[in-house]
Amino acid sequence: MNPEEIIRGLTGAQADRGACVVCGRDYLRASGVVSLVVGRSLTGSQVFACAGRCGQVAGADPMMARRRVGGDGR
Repeated sequence: MNPEEIIRGLTGAQADRGACVVCGRDYLRASGVVSLVVGRSLTGSQVFACAGRCGQVAGADPMMARRRVGGDGR
């Protein structure tokens, strides 16, 4: 997937980098989650999918992994 691709139909949390675009996991409440950049929202924010199955479904590049810690404000 192109990390610059615009992804539509997201919830507010997904569009604002706060939740997985596939499973909806709340990154602000979950700690130690590894997420992958999968595109951008209509507002231009990067959007993410959980590493593993969600990342595969979203077509993420595993080299774009980053550790996210719950409550870190992104």
